[in-house]
Amino acid sequence: MRARLLTIVGVLGLLIARDAFARPTYFAVFTGRYGLTSDDRTYACGNCHFRWTGTGARNPFGTAVEQQLYVGKSINQALQDIENDDSDGDGFTNVDEIVNFKTLPGYSCANFQDAVGAPADYHSFITPMVASCLEPLDIRIAPSQLGFLTDAGVPETLPVTVFNNGQDDPIIVNAYGLLPGAHPAFSVSGPTAPFVIPVGQSVVLNVTFAPPGGVFGAATLRVSSNDPDEADIDVPMNGFGVVHVLAPAAARAACLRDLDIAFRRYSKKHLKAWSECYLDEVAGLACDSGQRDLVIQQAAQKLRDAIGGSKDRRCTAAGITPSLLGYPSTCGGSCGSIQVNSMGRLVDCVVCREDEGMADMLRAGIGTAPPDLPPNTVGSARARACQKQILGAAQKGIAALVKTLARCEIANVTASTPVDCATTLASQVAVIKGKADAPLASCGDTSGLDACPFEPPNDPTCLGQSVESVGSSLVDATVGFND
Repeated sequence: MRARLLTIVGVLGLLIARDAFARPTYFAVFTGRYGLTSDDRTYACGNCHFRWTGTGARNPFGTAVEQQLYVGKSINQALQDIENDDSDGDGFTNVDEIVNFKTLPGYSCANFQDAVGAPADYHSFITPMVASCLEPLDIRIAPSQLGFLTDAGVPETLPVTVFNNGQDDPIIVNAYGLLPGAHPAFSVSGPTAPFVIPVGQSVVLNVTFAPPGGVFGAATLRVSSNDPDEADIDVPMNGFGVVHVLAPAAARAACLRDLDIAFRRYSKKHLKAWSECYLDEVAGLACDSGQRDLVIQQAAQKLRDAIGGSKDRRCTAAGITPSLLGYPSTCGGSCGSIQVNSMGRLVDCVVCREDEGMADMLRAGIGTAPPDLPPNTVGSARARACQKQILGAAQKGIAALVKTLARCEIANVTASTPVDCATTLASQVAVIKGKADAPLASCGDTSGLDACPFEPPNDPTCLGQSVESVGSSLVDATVGFND
């Protein structure tokens, strides 16, 4: 009995120690090291991230910190080792900007426009001794160029946004349009010129490419304004009209069924592994990232074996390629760098899209997403149970929605009259969303939780909406692209 008691005491001591030394958040270490408080204008995750409120891609300073962390340094050591660097290239060291000038070490006037959700006066504390990165009268157009890869006979429209990027005067757009010689498949629409864009506002112009067949075309959009040093801005555009040659419908449907089954098995393992990792973190325990990565690696290998690998019976073995399935030549979402030119690359694409979905699920259900672990430790057992229920319902909801919509999309391949699956199955989708939202109502304690229902504007249906968004995106990536 005494030995058993000692064992219990030892385990409790280990858990207490782990909780006491749980990984601190990057932001807490950063602000603590440099003495920043909520009264400081630079008290924001935007020191390291492009998004002012944190998560997602990092700016040059955040990237420099990340590179130091990758080699095993502590957060404090990583910060210290780049203090005398000039990450944003504006002539001032990182530590001078953070401590002495209270400016942002990851931005200069050359890249400050990349920030997302920054405050209105953000332009005034970018670089030391520079009152503002904004000119009195300045126009900005984004994107600076356009590229279309469009199915023949299916018009595609992309926005071009014209910003008043100045700080004093309105922008007057005198004219806009396509320059002579533009391919006739291009057109542009928007408000009648001339029109005025007040300070801090923008106007959207819509460019459409409508290829009648397999064509290549080019055009240039010119926007003329009263900007003194950029009176005319040109946006070059290219467009490819794509004509798809497809495999027989029955062969496509058979391949897609295998892809759907294999992908859903992978997705289930992937979402579960990451959820368990994050649930450990909110409980004050370190995530077992090695076990997590092993589970995901094994699940990914099974997916690769089933599609384009040794166990593939209805795709590669039957001569099916992504092109013959009607798959786009490049992956969608934020995975556009993946060229989908083989079944193996198709798997790379859907794995990447699954990573997107997982991140979106965790962002909604936990409040953060990789590479950032949860910043909060939830104290009460009831709150931890609530967190687990929320994340579990999100996983089940995504799996159910993917299964429901994927079956419909695959049936469309051989159907004489295809249907719009989202519309046809709207009532089933609503039930799935409702089940994802349901655990919130039964939570006994939500203190310390950072999931989307607890963030302004405190929407109790946001989990269901996230399930619908993630599930629909995954179906589009795997089997819904050939509508």
